[in-house]
Amino acid sequence: MKSRDRLLNVLAAAAAVIIVVYFAAELYGLASHAYSTQTAYNQTVMETVDAEMFVIRDETILTTDNSGVTVQLAENGERVSRGSSIAAVFSNESSAKNYMEAESLKAKLEVYKSINSQLKLANIDMDKLMNEIDAEYMNVVNAAYDNDFSALEESKLVFCEKMSRRQISLGKTVDCTEQIASLTSRIDALESSATASSVITAESSGYYVGSPDGYENILTTEDIENLTTDMLSKALKAEKKDVPENSIGKVINGYNWYIATVIDTGKATGFSKGKTVKLVLGKSDDKTVKTTVYSTEAVKDNKTLVVFRCNMMNDELASLRKIDGKVVINEYTGLKVSRDAVRFDSDGGAGVYIRRANIVNFRSINIIYSDEKYVVAAPDEDVKLSHAHLELYDEVIISGKDLSDGMVIG
Repeated sequence: MKSRDRLLNVLAAAAAVIIVVYFAAELYGLASHAYSTQTAYNQTVMETVDAEMFVIRDETILTTDNSGVTVQLAENGERVSRGSSIAAVFSNESSAKNYMEAESLKAKLEVYKSINSQLKLANIDMDKLMNEIDAEYMNVVNAAYDNDFSALEESKLVFCEKMSRRQISLGKTVDCTEQIASLTSRIDALESSATASSVITAESSGYYVGSPDGYENILTTEDIENLTTDMLSKALKAEKKDVPENSIGKVINGYNWYIATVIDTGKATGFSKGKTVKLVLGKSDDKTVKTTVYSTEAVKDNKTLVVFRCNMMNDELASLRKIDGKVVINEYTGLKVSRDAVRFDSDGGAGVYIRRANIVNFRSINIIYSDEKYVVAAPDEDVKLSHAHLELYDEVIISGKDLSDGMVIG
Protein backbone atom coordinates (compact mmCIF):
# COMPACT_ATOMS: atom_id res chain seq x y z
CA MET A 1 0.00 0.00 0.00
CA LYS A 2 2.82 2.33 0.90
CA SER A 3 4.59 1.58 -2.38
CA ARG A 4 1.40 2.42 -4.24
CA ASP A 5 1.07 5.79 -2.44
CA ARG A 6 4.70 6.51 -3.14
CA LEU A 7 4.15 5.79 -6.86
CA LEU A 8 1.14 8.09 -6.96
CA ASN A 9 3.14 10.88 -5.32
CA VAL A 10 5.93 10.47 -7.86
CA LEU A 11 3.45 10.53 -10.77
CA ALA A 12 1.72 13.63 -9.35
CA ALA A 13 5.06 15.42 -8.99
CA ALA A 14 6.04 14.48 -12.54
CA ALA A 15 2.69 15.72 -13.86
CA ALA A 16 3.18 19.02 -12.04
CA VAL A 17 6.63 19.43 -13.58
CA ILE A 18 5.24 18.67 -17.04
CA ILE A 19 2.45 21.26 -16.60
CA VAL A 20 4.93 23.94 -15.43
CA VAL A 21 7.28 23.22 -18.34
CA TYR A 22 4.35 23.32 -20.79
CA PHE A 23 3.09 26.68 -19.62
CA ALA A 24 6.63 28.08 -19.47
CA ALA A 25 7.15 26.98 -23.06
CA GLU A 26 3.86 28.57 -24.10
CA LEU A 27 4.74 31.85 -22.37
CA TYR A 28 8.20 31.81 -23.95
CA GLY A 29 6.62 31.19 -27.33
CA LEU A 30 4.28 34.14 -26.89
CA ALA A 31 7.10 36.41 -25.76
CA SER A 32 9.40 35.33 -28.58
CA HIS A 33 6.71 36.10 -31.15
CA ALA A 34 5.82 39.58 -29.82
CA TYR A 35 6.41 41.92 -32.73
CA SER A 36 6.74 45.67 -32.19
CA THR A 37 6.97 48.05 -35.12
CA GLN A 38 8.10 51.57 -35.92
CA THR A 39 6.97 53.69 -38.86
CA ALA A 40 9.66 54.68 -41.35
CA TYR A 41 9.78 58.45 -41.86
CA ASN A 42 11.95 60.72 -43.98
CA GLN A 43 14.22 62.71 -41.68
CA THR A 44 17.36 64.79 -41.85
CA VAL A 45 19.98 63.88 -39.27
CA MET A 46 23.26 65.56 -38.47
CA GLU A 47 26.66 63.98 -38.06
CA THR A 48 28.37 66.15 -35.46
CA VAL A 49 31.53 66.41 -33.40
CA ASP A 50 31.59 67.92 -29.91
CA ALA A 51 33.48 71.20 -29.71
CA GLU A 52 34.41 73.78 -27.09
CA MET A 53 34.07 77.16 -28.77
CA PHE A 54 34.98 80.76 -27.98
CA VAL A 55 33.25 83.75 -29.57
CA ILE A 56 35.59 86.46 -30.87
CA ARG A 57 34.26 89.97 -31.47
CA ASP A 58 35.44 93.57 -31.48
CA GLU A 59 33.42 95.28 -28.75
CA THR A 60 33.23 98.76 -27.27
CA ILE A 61 31.85 99.13 -23.76
CA LEU A 62 29.64 102.19 -23.42
CA THR A 63 29.75 104.34 -20.28
CA THR A 64 28.17 107.55 -19.06
CA ASP A 65 29.25 110.12 -16.50
CA ASN A 66 25.67 111.26 -16.00
CA SER A 67 24.02 110.01 -12.85
CA GLY A 68 20.44 108.90 -13.04
CA VAL A 69 18.35 106.09 -14.46
CA THR A 70 19.36 104.60 -17.81
CA VAL A 71 16.81 103.25 -20.29
CA GLN A 72 17.77 101.16 -23.31
CA LEU A 73 16.48 102.56 -26.59
CA ALA A 74 17.80 99.65 -28.65
CA GLU A 75 17.01 95.95 -28.21
CA ASN A 76 19.69 93.34 -27.44
CA GLY A 77 21.21 92.21 -30.72
CA GLU A 78 19.66 95.09 -32.65
CA ARG A 79 21.68 96.45 -35.56
CA VAL A 80 22.64 100.07 -34.97
CA SER A 81 24.38 102.64 -37.15
CA ARG A 82 26.95 105.20 -36.10
CA GLY A 83 25.28 108.12 -34.33
CA SER A 84 22.00 106.29 -33.64
CA SER A 85 20.47 106.60 -30.16
CA ILE A 86 20.92 103.47 -28.07
CA ALA A 87 20.24 104.63 -24.50
CA ALA A 88 18.87 107.61 -22.59
CA VAL A 89 19.59 108.81 -19.07
CA PHE A 90 16.83 110.33 -16.94
CA SER A 91 17.24 112.41 -13.79
CA ASN A 92 15.01 110.17 -11.70
CA GLU A 93 13.15 106.88 -11.79
CA SER A 94 9.77 108.55 -12.24
CA SER A 95 10.84 110.22 -15.49
CA ALA A 96 12.33 106.96 -16.78
CA LYS A 97 9.13 105.09 -15.92
CA ASN A 98 6.99 107.71 -17.70
CA TYR A 99 9.19 107.45 -20.79
CA MET A 100 8.93 103.67 -20.94
CA GLU A 101 5.16 103.77 -20.44
CA ALA A 102 4.80 106.36 -23.20
CA GLU A 103 6.80 104.19 -25.60
CA SER A 104 4.61 101.18 -24.74
CA LEU A 105 1.43 103.19 -25.34
CA LYS A 106 2.75 104.44 -28.68
CA ALA A 107 2.88 100.85 -29.94
CA LYS A 108 -0.72 100.32 -28.82
CA LEU A 109 -1.74 103.62 -30.44
CA GLU A 110 -0.33 102.52 -33.80
CA VAL A 111 -2.41 99.34 -33.64
CA TYR A 112 -5.62 101.29 -32.99
CA LYS A 113 -4.79 103.67 -35.83
CA SER A 114 -4.19 100.70 -38.13
CA ILE A 115 -7.56 99.18 -37.14
CA ASN A 116 -9.38 102.49 -37.65
CA SER A 117 -7.91 102.93 -41.12
CA GLN A 118 -9.38 99.60 -42.29
CA LEU A 119 -12.94 100.79 -42.80
CA LYS A 120 -13.56 98.22 -45.50
CA LEU A 121 -11.61 95.18 -46.51
CA ALA A 122 -12.12 93.64 -49.94
CA ASN A 123 -10.80 90.43 -51.48
CA ILE A 124 -9.46 89.19 -48.18
CA ASP A 125 -8.23 85.60 -47.91
CA MET A 126 -10.27 84.49 -44.91
CA ASP A 127 -8.55 81.11 -44.57
CA LYS A 128 -5.15 82.77 -44.44
CA LEU A 129 -6.40 85.35 -41.94
CA MET A 130 -7.86 82.64 -39.68
CA ASN A 131 -4.55 80.76 -39.77
CA GLU A 132 -2.77 83.98 -38.76
CA ILE A 133 -5.25 84.52 -35.93
CA ASP A 134 -4.71 80.96 -34.68
CA ALA A 135 -0.93 81.42 -34.84
CA GLU A 136 -1.05 84.72 -32.93
CA TYR A 137 -3.34 83.18 -30.31
CA MET A 138 -0.75 80.44 -29.73
CA ASN A 139 1.94 83.14 -29.47
CA VAL A 140 -0.10 84.78 -26.71
CA VAL A 141 -0.50 81.45 -24.88
CA ASN A 142 3.21 80.57 -25.23
CA ALA A 143 4.36 84.00 -24.08
CA ALA A 144 2.11 83.77 -21.02
CA TYR A 145 3.36 80.25 -20.26
CA ASP A 146 7.01 81.41 -20.56
CA ASN A 147 6.35 84.52 -18.42
CA ASP A 148 7.71 86.62 -21.31
CA PHE A 149 5.59 89.68 -20.62
CA SER A 150 7.11 91.93 -23.29
CA ALA A 151 6.39 89.32 -25.95
CA LEU A 152 2.94 88.77 -24.43
CA GLU A 153 2.00 92.44 -24.82
CA GLU A 154 3.24 92.51 -28.42
CA SER A 155 1.39 89.30 -29.32
CA LYS A 156 -1.82 90.58 -27.74
CA LEU A 157 -1.69 93.72 -29.90
CA VAL A 158 -1.13 91.74 -33.09
CA PHE A 159 -3.91 89.30 -32.14
CA CYS A 160 -6.37 92.15 -31.53
CA GLU A 161 -5.47 93.81 -34.83
CA LYS A 162 -6.09 90.61 -36.79
CA MET A 163 -9.35 89.88 -34.95
CA SER A 164 -10.53 93.40 -35.84
CA ARG A 165 -9.71 92.74 -39.49
CA ARG A 166 -11.89 89.65 -39.33
CA GLN A 167 -14.80 91.62 -37.81
CA ILE A 168 -14.49 94.35 -40.45
CA SER A 169 -14.35 91.79 -43.25
CA LEU A 170 -17.61 90.32 -41.96
CA GLY A 171 -19.29 93.73 -42.25
CA LYS A 172 -19.11 94.75 -38.61
CA THR A 173 -18.13 98.26 -37.53
CA VAL A 174 -15.01 98.74 -35.43
CA ASP A 175 -14.54 102.32 -34.22
CA CYS A 176 -11.36 103.11 -32.29
CA THR A 177 -11.69 106.91 -32.31
CA GLU A 178 -12.27 107.14 -28.57
CA GLN A 179 -9.31 104.87 -27.73
CA ILE A 180 -7.01 106.83 -30.07
CA ALA A 181 -7.94 110.16 -28.42
CA SER A 182 -7.46 108.73 -24.93
CA LEU A 183 -4.06 107.21 -25.73
CA THR A 184 -2.83 110.37 -27.46
CA SER A 185 -3.74 112.45 -24.43
CA ARG A 186 -2.07 110.01 -22.06
CA ILE A 187 1.15 109.89 -24.13
CA ASP A 188 1.37 113.70 -24.26
CA ALA A 189 1.02 113.89 -20.48
CA LEU A 190 3.71 111.27 -19.90
CA GLU A 191 6.19 112.81 -22.34
CA SER A 192 5.85 116.22 -20.70
CA SER A 193 7.54 114.77 -17.62
CA ALA A 194 9.89 112.33 -19.32
CA THR A 195 12.69 114.46 -20.76
CA ALA A 196 16.07 112.70 -20.91
CA SER A 197 19.03 114.47 -19.34
CA SER A 198 21.32 112.88 -21.93
CA VAL A 199 21.14 110.49 -24.88
CA ILE A 200 23.96 108.05 -25.68
CA THR A 201 24.69 107.32 -29.33
CA ALA A 202 26.67 104.54 -31.00
CA GLU A 203 30.24 105.47 -31.90
CA SER A 204 30.35 102.85 -34.66
CA SER A 205 28.04 100.59 -36.64
CA GLY A 206 27.33 97.15 -35.24
CA TYR A 207 25.03 95.40 -32.79
CA TYR A 208 23.92 96.76 -29.44
CA VAL A 209 24.05 94.58 -26.30
CA GLY A 210 22.63 95.83 -23.01
CA SER A 211 25.04 94.05 -20.63
CA PRO A 212 28.81 93.44 -21.00
CA ASP A 213 29.87 89.92 -19.94
CA GLY A 214 33.39 90.65 -18.67
CA TYR A 215 35.15 88.79 -21.50
CA GLU A 216 35.36 91.77 -23.84
CA ASN A 217 38.68 92.09 -25.72
CA ILE A 218 40.19 88.88 -24.29
CA LEU A 219 40.45 87.94 -27.97
CA THR A 220 39.74 90.40 -30.80
CA THR A 221 39.54 90.08 -34.57
CA GLU A 222 43.16 91.28 -34.76
CA ASP A 223 44.18 88.06 -32.98
CA ILE A 224 42.53 85.79 -35.52
CA GLU A 225 45.30 85.84 -38.13
CA ASN A 226 47.87 84.72 -35.54
CA LEU A 227 45.57 82.68 -33.33
CA THR A 228 47.10 79.62 -31.65
CA THR A 229 45.65 76.77 -29.62
CA ASP A 230 47.37 78.18 -26.53
CA MET A 231 45.67 81.56 -27.03
CA LEU A 232 42.32 79.84 -27.48
CA SER A 233 42.86 77.61 -24.44
CA LYS A 234 43.70 80.64 -22.26
CA ALA A 235 40.59 82.45 -23.48
CA LEU A 236 38.40 79.44 -22.64
CA LYS A 237 39.90 79.31 -19.14
CA ALA A 238 39.91 83.08 -18.57
CA GLU A 239 38.03 84.63 -15.66
CA LYS A 240 35.59 87.48 -16.14
CA LYS A 241 36.96 91.01 -15.87
CA ASP A 242 35.23 93.66 -13.82
CA VAL A 243 32.72 95.68 -15.83
CA PRO A 244 32.71 99.48 -15.23
CA GLU A 245 29.95 100.46 -12.81
CA ASN A 246 28.83 103.25 -15.14
CA SER A 247 28.49 100.88 -18.09
CA ILE A 248 25.28 101.15 -20.13
CA GLY A 249 25.98 98.29 -22.51
CA LYS A 250 28.28 97.73 -25.45
CA VAL A 251 28.40 97.75 -29.23
CA ILE A 252 29.70 94.75 -31.17
CA ASN A 253 31.65 96.60 -33.83
CA GLY A 254 31.01 95.64 -37.43
CA TYR A 255 28.59 93.03 -38.66
CA ASN A 256 30.88 89.97 -38.69
CA TRP A 257 31.89 87.98 -35.62
CA TYR A 258 33.89 84.78 -35.21
CA ILE A 259 33.86 81.44 -33.41
CA ALA A 260 37.08 79.50 -32.79
CA THR A 261 37.44 75.85 -31.86
CA VAL A 262 39.73 72.82 -32.18
CA ILE A 263 38.48 69.51 -33.63
CA ASP A 264 40.00 66.27 -34.94
CA THR A 265 41.71 66.77 -38.30
CA GLY A 266 39.79 63.85 -39.78
CA LYS A 267 36.52 65.62 -39.02
CA ALA A 268 37.74 68.89 -40.54
CA THR A 269 38.48 67.34 -43.93
CA GLY A 270 36.76 69.39 -46.59
CA PHE A 271 36.51 72.52 -44.42
CA SER A 272 37.85 74.83 -47.13
CA LYS A 273 37.71 78.59 -46.71
CA GLY A 274 34.22 79.93 -47.49
CA LYS A 275 32.45 76.59 -46.97
CA THR A 276 29.09 76.88 -45.21
CA VAL A 277 29.03 74.94 -41.93
CA LYS A 278 26.32 74.72 -39.28
CA LEU A 279 27.20 74.96 -35.62
CA VAL A 280 25.06 73.63 -32.77
CA LEU A 281 25.18 76.23 -30.01
CA GLY A 282 24.63 74.28 -26.80
CA LYS A 283 23.33 70.81 -26.06
CA SER A 284 20.11 71.00 -28.07
CA ASP A 285 20.39 70.20 -31.78
CA ASP A 286 17.54 72.66 -32.40
CA LYS A 287 19.78 75.68 -31.81
CA THR A 288 21.96 75.96 -34.91
CA VAL A 289 23.54 78.85 -36.75
CA LYS A 290 24.97 78.99 -40.26
CA THR A 291 28.60 80.08 -40.52
CA THR A 292 31.35 80.06 -43.13
CA VAL A 293 34.84 78.68 -42.63
CA TYR A 294 37.20 81.63 -42.25
CA SER A 295 40.44 79.71 -41.67
CA THR A 296 41.83 76.30 -40.76
CA GLU A 297 45.25 75.36 -39.41
CA ALA A 298 46.61 71.91 -38.63
CA VAL A 299 48.08 71.75 -35.13
CA LYS A 300 49.67 69.04 -33.01
CA ASP A 301 48.05 65.75 -31.96
CA ASN A 302 46.17 65.43 -35.26
CA LYS A 303 43.96 68.41 -34.42
CA THR A 304 42.83 71.35 -36.52
CA LEU A 305 42.19 74.90 -35.33
CA VAL A 306 39.12 76.21 -37.14
CA VAL A 307 37.73 79.76 -37.17
CA PHE A 308 34.15 80.27 -38.39
CA ARG A 309 32.67 83.61 -39.45
CA CYS A 310 29.04 84.61 -38.92
CA ASN A 311 26.97 87.73 -39.66
CA MET A 312 23.68 86.64 -38.08
CA MET A 313 22.65 88.29 -34.82
CA ASN A 314 19.80 88.28 -32.33
CA ASP A 315 19.33 88.55 -28.58
CA GLU A 316 20.49 84.99 -27.91
CA LEU A 317 23.52 85.10 -30.22
CA ALA A 318 24.60 88.46 -28.77
CA SER A 319 25.05 86.89 -25.33
CA LEU A 320 27.22 83.95 -26.45
CA ARG A 321 30.85 83.67 -25.41
CA LYS A 322 31.99 80.23 -24.22
CA ILE A 323 30.02 77.44 -25.88
CA ASP A 324 29.92 73.68 -25.34
CA GLY A 325 28.45 72.87 -28.72
CA LYS A 326 28.90 70.79 -31.85
CA VAL A 327 30.24 71.25 -35.35
CA VAL A 328 27.99 69.71 -38.01
CA ILE A 329 30.19 67.60 -40.29
CA ASN A 330 27.46 66.30 -42.60
CA GLU A 331 23.69 66.11 -42.94
CA TYR A 332 21.87 63.05 -44.26
CA THR A 333 18.27 62.85 -45.45
CA GLY A 334 16.52 59.52 -45.82
CA LEU A 335 14.37 56.92 -44.08
CA LYS A 336 15.32 56.76 -40.41
CA VAL A 337 14.86 53.40 -38.64
CA SER A 338 16.07 51.87 -35.41
CA ARG A 339 19.40 50.09 -35.58
CA ASP A 340 17.76 47.13 -33.77
CA ALA A 341 15.60 46.56 -36.85
CA VAL A 342 18.49 46.03 -39.27
CA ARG A 343 18.97 42.47 -40.55
CA PHE A 344 21.13 40.95 -43.30
CA ASP A 345 20.06 38.59 -46.07
CA SER A 346 21.98 35.54 -47.29
CA ASP A 347 24.07 37.73 -49.60
CA GLY A 348 25.03 40.10 -46.80
CA GLY A 349 22.70 42.86 -47.98
CA ALA A 350 21.25 45.12 -45.29
CA GLY A 351 17.51 45.33 -44.83
CA VAL A 352 14.60 45.29 -42.44
CA TYR A 353 11.46 43.25 -41.98
CA ILE A 354 8.19 45.11 -42.39
CA ARG A 355 4.67 44.16 -41.45
CA ARG A 356 1.73 44.68 -43.78
CA ALA A 357 -1.49 43.35 -42.28
CA ASN A 358 -0.28 39.98 -40.96
CA ILE A 359 2.37 39.35 -43.62
CA VAL A 360 6.11 39.84 -43.01
CA ASN A 361 8.29 41.02 -45.89
CA PHE A 362 11.99 41.72 -46.16
CA ARG A 363 12.91 45.14 -47.55
CA SER A 364 16.41 46.18 -48.59
CA ILE A 365 17.95 49.44 -47.41
CA ASN A 366 20.91 51.44 -48.70
CA ILE A 367 22.49 52.74 -45.47
CA ILE A 368 24.10 56.17 -45.85
CA TYR A 369 24.59 56.93 -42.14
CA SER A 370 24.40 55.07 -38.85
CA ASP A 371 25.15 55.52 -35.18
CA GLU A 372 24.54 53.41 -32.09
CA LYS A 373 20.78 54.09 -32.10
CA TYR A 374 19.56 54.34 -35.69
CA VAL A 375 20.43 54.18 -39.39
CA VAL A 376 19.45 56.42 -42.29
CA ALA A 377 18.64 54.75 -45.61
CA ALA A 378 18.89 56.61 -48.92
CA PRO A 379 15.66 57.00 -50.90
CA ASP A 380 14.86 54.32 -53.49
CA GLU A 381 16.65 55.59 -56.57
CA ASP A 382 18.97 53.83 -59.03
CA VAL A 383 20.73 51.59 -56.52
CA LYS A 384 20.27 47.88 -57.30
CA LEU A 385 19.27 45.94 -54.19
CA SER A 386 18.44 42.28 -53.59
CA HIS A 387 14.86 42.98 -52.48
CA ALA A 388 12.28 45.70 -52.90
CA HIS A 389 13.35 48.92 -51.21
CA LEU A 390 11.95 50.12 -47.89
CA GLU A 391 9.26 52.73 -48.50
CA LEU A 392 7.98 55.76 -46.64
CA TYR A 393 5.47 54.86 -43.88
CA ASP A 394 6.34 51.13 -43.92
CA GLU A 395 5.84 49.54 -40.50
CA VAL A 396 9.33 48.30 -39.64
CA ILE A 397 9.58 45.39 -37.18
CA ILE A 398 12.10 46.32 -34.50
CA SER A 399 11.62 43.32 -32.19
CA GLY A 400 10.59 39.72 -32.76
CA LYS A 401 12.27 36.35 -33.35
CA ASP A 402 12.35 33.83 -36.17
CA LEU A 403 11.34 36.34 -38.84
CA SER A 404 11.34 35.30 -42.47
CA ASP A 405 10.18 36.81 -45.75
CA GLY A 406 6.56 35.96 -46.47
CA MET A 407 5.73 34.50 -43.06
CA VAL A 408 2.28 35.01 -41.53
CA ILE A 409 2.01 36.37 -38.01
CA GLY A 410 -1.02 36.63 -35.76
